[in-house]
Amino acid sequence: MSDTVTILVDDKPYQVEAGVNLLQACLSLQMDLPYFCWHPAMGAVGSCRLCAMTQYQDAEDTRGRLIMACMTPVREGMIVSLSGEKPSIFRATTIEAIMTNHPHDCPVCEEGGDCHLQDMTLISGHIKRRYPGAKRTHLNQYLGPFLNHEMNRCISCYRCVRFYRDYCGGNDFNVFASRNNVFFGRAEPGVLENEFSGNLAEVCPTGVFTDKPFSQKFNRKWDLQSSPTVCTNCSVGCNTYTSERGGVVRKVANRYNPKVNAHFLCDRGRFGYEHVNHNDRLEQPWQRNNEQQKVDVLSVKQAEEQVTDWLSHGDCVAVGSSRSSIENNSALVKLAGKSNFYAGVSDEQMQQLSLLVNTYEQSELKRLSLTDIESCDAILMVGEDPTHTAPRLALSVRQMTRNAGIEKAGKLGVKHWQDEAVRNIAQDCRSPLHIVNTHASRLEDVAKQNIHLPPARQLALMREIETLLSDPDSQGISEQAITITNDLRQAKSPALVTGTNADQPELLGACLRIVLLLEQHNPQAGFYCASGQVNSMALGIFGQSGQGLGQLIKRLENKPPTTLIVMETDLYRHFSDELLDRVLDKIKHIIVLDQLMTRTVQTADLVLPVSSFAETQGCWLSAEGRLQQSFATMPAVKNRLSSFQWLQTLTGLHTHDQALHWCAKSFRALASISMFVNDTENDFVIARQPVRSTGRTAINAGIDVKEYPPAQDTVSPLEFSMEGVPAFRQKLLHKTNTPVTGVWSPKWNSGQGINRALDDDGHYGIRLFVQDPPDAPPKLLMDGDPAIPAGYLCIGPKHHIYADDELAVYSTSLQQLIPTPKVSLSAAMAQTLGVNSGDTIDLSAKHISLKLPCVIDKTMAEDVLLVPTPQFLQLGHFAKAQAATTDGERTS
Repeated sequence: MSDTVTILVDDKPYQVEAGVNLLQACLSLQMDLPYFCWHPAMGAVGSCRLCAMTQYQDAEDTRGRLIMACMTPVREGMIVSLSGEKPSIFRATTIEAIMTNHPHDCPVCEEGGDCHLQDMTLISGHIKRRYPGAKRTHLNQYLGPFLNHEMNRCISCYRCVRFYRDYCGGNDFNVFASRNNVFFGRAEPGVLENEFSGNLAEVCPTGVFTDKPFSQKFNRKWDLQSSPTVCTNCSVGCNTYTSERGGVVRKVANRYNPKVNAHFLCDRGRFGYEHVNHNDRLEQPWQRNNEQQKVDVLSVKQAEEQVTDWLSHGDCVAVGSSRSSIENNSALVKLAGKSNFYAGVSDEQMQQLSLLVNTYEQSELKRLSLTDIESCDAILMVGEDPTHTAPRLALSVRQMTRNAGIEKAGKLGVKHWQDEAVRNIAQDCRSPLHIVNTHASRLEDVAKQNIHLPPARQLALMREIETLLSDPDSQGISEQAITITNDLRQAKSPALVTGTNADQPELLGACLRIVLLLEQHNPQAGFYCASGQVNSMALGIFGQSGQGLGQLIKRLENKPPTTLIVMETDLYRHFSDELLDRVLDKIKHIIVLDQLMTRTVQTADLVLPVSSFAETQGCWLSAEGRLQQSFATMPAVKNRLSSFQWLQTLTGLHTHDQALHWCAKSFRALASISMFVNDTENDFVIARQPVRSTGRTAINAGIDVKEYPPAQDTVSPLEFSMEGVPAFRQKLLHKTNTPVTGVWSPKWNSGQGINRALDDDGHYGIRLFVQDPPDAPPKLLMDGDPAIPAGYLCIGPKHHIYADDELAVYSTSLQQLIPTPKVSLSAAMAQTLGVNSGDTIDLSAKHISLKLPCVIDKTMAEDVLLVPTPQFLQLGHFAKAQAATTDGERTS
């Protein structure tokens, strides 16, 4: 428990956390103290002057002096006033001065009803507009597909530039000023390059930066149905609010979770939802009619009967999915049996996931949350580019590098939340970050060492570090390994960050051995491994090490089953058309369950449309082993069902709760999942729609003036309601394991209201793999050197945040930023192949040949070629590479 101090606010004593500023203390007490520039993640700079209070020297002081609460640390016995006449007048005058240049365009502003400026104006008492003069005006900029820019609404709080440049490390956005003209934007119009730029729509307290995709289907906040969800676009498991209206997902916003994403989302998580609304989504079950060469649309009952008929005759093999919920995968395991269940990932990926699960179960390895990572003081990051594979992880690693500067400032008596002072003192003082990868990353600007090596030499470097940790007197060790090892040994809370996305099991094994050795020296040493997709870790529990997609193809070739079930996995992302067409032709019945019209769906004999994350309730297991639950935002469209519901007749898992109970009973690692069984004893249901103070928009007025009753949710404790219930009342009246569906409290309509209750216990998931100390250390068998076949070159993945995810690429806003596929190579490799930038390279491996233009990257490691992730999935680790002439003929 943190230390507390007693302060007197308007003659009433309160216990508050020691070390925080007065503004944060008052907000935690649910007091209505207005502010603009302060943000709980970015600290205070005292620029807006809106959080004025009166501080008294002692009980005899009746005059006091004005202070800015955000810049004043709390101390034992301090006496302050919030509601006194002097601070109240000062705040009202300040907000009136701030508003002199604001356009007062609330009726047409997208922030209306969800605006921090509106909240603060009312709380400060500035109601009547008195300023008669002309307002300054600015030209707006094009900032890319994610954000609108309306600079005239700016109040110069500096939040945007502090977030973008100071917190996220972006360098293409700044503040420009001349006298009274202050402009926040780019030097020239263009796409914001930082992967967290979408957060400006939430960070900005006014409507300067607004969500551009949301603008195209705009609705007021009170018209939206919202539910607590989990982002499905990577393995971090960020918490979100997904909002819809009329059966269309309109918006995804950040949901505060202090252990994971806290206040911020990456742009893929924020804007990658449009696959739910896509024109190619599957809405009806259909069956291939070969005799008449057509497709027959089936009813739900007919489709279930057909599945039952086929699976009652002959054997069955099933393919699970890392992007589908635990309930769906568990139903497939129960239906096909563990020996017939194959994970929808590569063999190497499955090998790594099994290794992670076994290590977590058999050791006391300290798995870090993102909050833990931000508290570390040294990190070794190996073989992973988290900016593209797990972006929110990269943002936490960036914050970690500030800790040495914060500690330096703390020795001078400067608090960590005094942001500008800390940065002035810190300058270039950073906690050590060592990056070992094949190419440059966005974190290189804050790294102590950037080491670019091919995978084999990365593995050799890890073995050197492992040797040094075992024997500090070892000889023949490289300077790079010595520097890394010394920093890890000297740190109070060191960490190793890696991932499975490069498909290097041997490298992951070496990283795990290093962490376990480091823990023997320092119990505070921790580990984080980004594990691919949202539910990849669950596949490590459900499947076995030798049951990846490569082994599936071998089984289908050697002993094809009567029926193959493929759930939410596009096999054609992993294998060539030629190979799959030949293998799948041997199978009598192919059943595919998916959301969209993929190549695998096109080969199916029976297609069952499954619901998206926004239409279903489900559980997800993040990379750190955090089990979380997501709730449906809207009823499933037409005849879409969850995968486990399509299989319920055969599995006996008819309800969500039954699936959870079966998981808890069948898999020891998932025993805690039964905690997510719905609370059915309480009759009070939680409203998805927020409270309103005005009439709702008549969305279908041109068709019918009636307002039809909403659908009923019989699965979760949430309700598709027409009238909302404020969040604070939900928590008071409904004692449940379900989080509230939105942020609203008296006088605080905007999402900034969450900043008043950051110590709320909330619902932050369950950590799995927590156990008693093991009898013996785990056996890590991942060792050895993967041999490069003669005549082949090493291939690695060049990840991209907007191009890699199978579903997010359907979002039109992301599609605008997906780069053209190219081969990246070093200058030395280009000379070896006889190519220049822009030339075409032929790559061939695994029954597939690709032609891609190349680009020479000066930061690249030698002896490796990098290709985009979709191409890497098909090529694998090794390929033959040759330059191609313009007429398509190969040259040696």
